[in-house]
Amino acid sequence: MKKLLLCLCALVVLDAQADVQITDDLGRSVTLTQPAQRVVSLVPHATELLYYIQAQDALIATVRFADYPEAAKAITRVGDYNTVNTEAILTLQPDLIIAYPDAPNRAQVDRLVALGMPVFFSDPQSFDSIATALRDFGQLTGHNESAEAAAHDFETGIHTLADQFAERSELSVFYEVWHQPIYTLNGDSYISDVIALCGGRNVFAELPVISPQISIETVLAADPDVIVTDQGDQWLQWSRLRAVQHNALIQADSERLHRPTPSLLTAATQLCADLDRIRAAYGD
Repeated sequence: MKKLLLCLCALVVLDAQADVQITDDLGRSVTLTQPAQRVVSLVPHATELLYYIQAQDALIATVRFADYPEAAKAITRVGDYNTVNTEAILTLQPDLIIAYPDAPNRAQVDRLVALGMPVFFSDPQSFDSIATALRDFGQLTGHNESAEAAAHDFETGIHTLADQFAERSELSVFYEVWHQPIYTLNGDSYISDVIALCGGRNVFAELPVISPQISIETVLAADPDVIVTDQGDQWLQWSRLRAVQHNALIQADSERLHRPTPSLLTAATQLCADLDRIRAAYGD
């Protein structure tokens, strides 16, 4: 019996020391010898996700615009979307760096990879991948239980909205990311999923690039029922548009909606309510 207990204890110790191995959003296998205790987040959404899974104590540095929740503003900054201070990062001796694959600072991040730093690239672009990111970060930091709870709450919130708006009449929606020049999002973005969740149809879902630049003429040809934009006044001159004629210009909560984190649920709920208001204006 004593030998059996010793064997079981040995197995527990070995399991605790086992490598953490996760595949990142570039399909790279990232291996840690133990859960990370010193994390540098080079992506605002990753910083927020670490708070959601209660792993903020491991967060030693982040980047500009990582400002949610409020406590994140006090974290040391080591750069931004365009450039990062590699020397400062190396001095901090992180055991995990979380980065965005398509940022202009990618070349600097690749140098950190070449120096042997463990880098996990994060780019969640769907509801499922946001939940996966929560669980992945939980494994990477040893916060599996709280990460699972956060992922479950997020999935439940998404399903609740889906059930609530499942029977709504469809509205065609143009989502404007930027106005000069005009940028939108295709169907590969989680924001397009939010539109569908609310009973809308992204009119530019079929475009091949995730964030394509389009022209005024393209929008006029699509003639959407709804325009979601931060520049509503700019569209009033195009009175031939159905969205302008029916006062169907929505200013969404882009600060939350543009974050692939559970906080987008608040913005999604508001967008769904706004689309319902516009349905009433159309008489649906």
